[in-house]
Amino acid sequence: MPLAVRRIPHATPDYEATVSLRRAILRTPLGLDFTAEQLSAEAGDIHLAAFAGDSLIGTVVLTPYNSGIFKLRQMAVAESHRGLGIGETLLRAAEDTARAEGATQIVLASRVTARAFYAKYGYEAQGDVFTEVTIPHITMSKLIP
Repeated sequence: MPLAVRRIPHATPDYEATVSLRRAILRTPLGLDFTAEQLSAEAGDIHLAAFAGDSLIGTVVLTPYNSGIFKLRQMAVAESHRGLGIGETLLRAAEDTARAEGATQIVLASRVTARAFYAKYGYEAQGDVFTEVTIPHITMSKLIP
């Protein structure tokens, strides 16, 4: 089945599906959920979603951060599709999208458990490990000329 990554408008059924996937993968296992304020604040973000046919299998959010910098957030791939290159496809699509929007750098707060994934694609760790949403994270960044 062909894989397609497309931009999803905020507050649409596809957006709600990406929130459900992010919730299931990133929040529920930690006993957390999104607040209405957090989701409303995403109106100005870029939402990318990976589909296999009509099935949503992955998502990532890009948030304008500073001049020329986007923050990559909330990468999630359905458990049934892990290990198939979906994360790499989403990451490359996010980089291409950020570059098209004028970005020269992407920053992210990686879960320590995902650090090697991002390092494999050229992201470099910066600073010390910190706690976010109850688990260890590290700031990473990459120039995207």
